[in-house]
Amino acid sequence: MLAFASIMLVPTAALVGVLRQWRLCLYSLGVLYLLVAVIEAITLNWALAGSQLVVGATTLAITFLAGRQIFEETHAQVIHGRLPAWEYLFEIVVAAVGAVGAALFARAHPLFGLPGSVSFAWTWLGLAGLFMVVLASNIMEVGLGLLVFDAGLNLLVLSTSRGEWWLALLAIQLLPIALALLVSIAGIRLSHFGHGVALDLLQEKAPFVIGRTGPVRIPVRRPSRPPQTPRRAVRA
Repeated sequence: MLAFASIMLVPTAALVGVLRQWRLCLYSLGVLYLLVAVIEAITLNWALAGSQLVVGATTLAITFLAGRQIFEETHAQVIHGRLPAWEYLFEIVVAAVGAVGAALFARAHPLFGLPGSVSFAWTWLGLAGLFMVVLASNIMEVGLGLLVFDAGLNLLVLSTSRGEWWLALLAIQLLPIALALLVSIAGIRLSHFGHGVALDLLQEKAPFVIGRTGPVRIPVRRPSRPPQTPRRAVRA
């Protein structure tokens, strides 16, 4: 069961980054959270797994409400604007290479004595999330990539931390909710301008994002010369 849940994370995370319809992406993300909860229930305890389900459901609810608001204002239902077939092929190849790399890393370097399936799960989720962030073209894609990456980070921290570190565990559990809120606020604010949620618009339209700053030119007035009185010619 553990190995099956870890292997199913490969197509689930890949579909989050490939599917074009934003609701389907969120469905895949929900299945991903369910699989992570199953892994935590088998390797850790049911309390952490239940907490993962609650946090995942809250994150999905925030992202769904924000996505509905954004795509109603922008009159679009597509989150990934990749139409050429070769881009889908490229992403499939990238996902396959990432999965193989995660499997080799988990086999060669099992950190902290974790089971191979757990090492593969968090490594794959981390790589998949980074790929999504790098290939992202809008703020919603960045948010999905960060949520996938956080799922792997969550699995790693919970599997290697001690029970006394309750403050760190609480922070890592609430991190996806904070990420979903941040991305939702950025996307909604940006969509109000009617220009979509492209990343290049963040620097031009969103006042809460650091923009490009150019050299500041301060006009300086030159001091005016006092009027000169004409001199009279002195005759000797």
